[in-house]
Amino acid sequence: MNLRKPAIGVLSLLVSGAGLAADDIRFTPVQELLFADAGGQSNAWGDYDNDGDLDLIVTFRDAPVRLYRNSTTGFENVADGTGLPTDGGNPRSVAWGDYDGDGDLDVYIGYSGYDGPANRLFRNNLNEKNKGFTEVGEAVGVALKGATRQVSFIDYDADGDLDLYVALRAGVNRLLQNNAGIFTDVTASNGIMEPRRTVGACWFDMDADGDLDLFTANQNGDRDGMFRNDDGQFSDVAIALDMDSPRRPIADGGVGCAVTDFDTDGDLDLYVAAYGDDLLYRNNGDGTFSDVAPAMGVNNEHHIVTGVWGDVQHDGRPDLYTVGYVNGKPGTPDNLYINEGDHFENRLPAAIARNDTDHGVQWADFDQDGDLDLALAANDPAGSHYLFRNDLAADVAARSIQVLVLDANGHYTRAGSEVRIFKAGTDNLLGLRMVDTGSGYNAQNAKPVHVGLSEATDIDVHVTVMTPDGRKTEIFGNVDWRELNGKPFIVKL
Repeated sequence: MNLRKPAIGVLSLLVSGAGLAADDIRFTPVQELLFADAGGQSNAWGDYDNDGDLDLIVTFRDAPVRLYRNSTTGFENVADGTGLPTDGGNPRSVAWGDYDGDGDLDVYIGYSGYDGPANRLFRNNLNEKNKGFTEVGEAVGVALKGATRQVSFIDYDADGDLDLYVALRAGVNRLLQNNAGIFTDVTASNGIMEPRRTVGACWFDMDADGDLDLFTANQNGDRDGMFRNDDGQFSDVAIALDMDSPRRPIADGGVGCAVTDFDTDGDLDLYVAAYGDDLLYRNNGDGTFSDVAPAMGVNNEHHIVTGVWGDVQHDGRPDLYTVGYVNGKPGTPDNLYINEGDHFENRLPAAIARNDTDHGVQWADFDQDGDLDLALAANDPAGSHYLFRNDLAADVAARSIQVLVLDANGHYTRAGSEVRIFKAGTDNLLGLRMVDTGSGYNAQNAKPVHVGLSEATDIDVHVTVMTPDGRKTEIFGNVDWRELNGKPFIVKL
């Protein structure tokens, strides 16, 4: 069965930027029997075999990890025999990243609890004769134990390699510095001590000063944190910025977070899923933020565990999928908030509502037709880990640009980099996206950024990366997204 749609040729017709009607947001389940099992927790996309398309890893409660290889004939679980975990435990987090800078994607898996496995780092042997993965967590200093939640590969010190951040639901979060493939715990020395009960963690350059800062979403009534990075030293400025959410009841707290430029004004905004009122922090462009969740209609008061941003219908505005979860109460509804510019409207398609999720959720263009498809993972006994194909009309689906940001050696080490798309030859910003530093439920993808285009217009691509001497931007003028036919535009910086 060929899952891919026909390649799209050059578009000659301009398409209106108006939003689609509710009935025009359509998703179709893919390989339903393959993705039918329950127990999924975290899911993440990455091209582990370097064949040019995105593969999917899913962790399961009390069951082996699955690695779904993507090919022209469909997906196949190829985890057996690769060296990935065959035992169960409670793996609650997963992250892709090229930690050793050898050109293939490695994967870190975090477990919850002290009575199960320690966290594991699997080195990808794609570039060696021994294909598959080798577990190296203890050897390189990242075999932590505890109630692990969000894990992220990020280059916090901008030295060109990927460091590792591990958020813990109980205990002090850990920042591990990468030194030639061996990790050193720098949590205490760098001022990033976070002892609160963290579930979500988002890295982004909140003040546009050239380095990655950190937001922590904390549970059980704990205040949230906003750690500003000043030359590798951190200070918690959440209280000063009114981003700490004080005086929560013990049952409430932050759970997940997600970053994008939802209002297309050129800076990065932050959504925080919570038990209690959700938050949407609009970046004011001066290092401060304003919570606009009530005004925008996304201040859900129920149990929301995470959110992910993606332009579902290619009108140029990021939409927001949020995941509802209450322990012991399956069927807590999800939401698909369509961005109408001045507010969001919940328009979750019926096909997804019948099979929604309670944990993992990720957008990605797995079939390379230009639009964003949806992967879910539910650990409820009646759940599944369905994959849904986005069924935009072919001409609308093709109207997008996807940008894969690599380092100068072609390696995936640029998490946190920013990609801005402009109308060609102008300062008209069409979209700002960030290379993933952690998203969905306690996961991190290694995938291109995606910007939907509201019209078939010529574009310029501006890519900003973090370097030891600050932010570096390179401009690629008049990129012809039409000729890419769904393939990513690759940038090496």
